Amino acid sequence: MQSSSNPETTISLTKARRGAVLVIVMVCLLLISLLMSSLLKSALLQRRQMIKEQYRVQAEWILESALERAAQQRLNDPAYQGEIWQISSMDLGTRYPASAEITLKPEGKEDRLISIQARVHYPEKAPFTVTRTKKLFYEANDDK
Repeated sequence: MQSSSNPETTISLTKARRGAVLVIVMVCLLLISLLMSSLLKSALLQRRQMIKEQYRVQAEWILESALERAAQQRLNDPAYQGEIWQISSMDLGTRYPASAEITLKPEGKEDRLISIQARVHYPEKAPFTVTRTKKLFYEANDDK
C-alpha cells in the first residue's frame, strides 16, 4: 500500500490548527480579562463599603462627644440651649471636618426634664456624608 500525501492538504491542516490555537488563546484571554475585571469591581466595592463603615463609626463617636459636651455645658451654664459645634479636620485627625447640631429643650410641666438632642454630619465637604441623631433626657437638679 502506498500512502499518498498531498502537500497542499498538509499545509491547509497546519494553518487550520494554528487558527484553532489562536482562537483558543483569545477565548482564554477573554475569560481571564472578565475574571480580573470582576475581581477589581469586587475589591472597589469592598473598599467603598469599608470607607462608609469608617465614616459611620466616626459619626457615632462624634455624636457621643456632642452629647457629653452638651451635658457638660449645661452643668456649667444653666442657660445653655445648644449650639452648632464645628469640628475641624485637624481636631478630628481626619481628612474631613464635622459638625454637630446640639439642642436642649425643656420637657414636662416643671421644666426639670430636659431633652438633649445632637445631630452629627460627618464628613462635611465630602461626596458621601453620614448623618446620625440621638436624643437623651436629663433631669436637672436645683441644688447647685
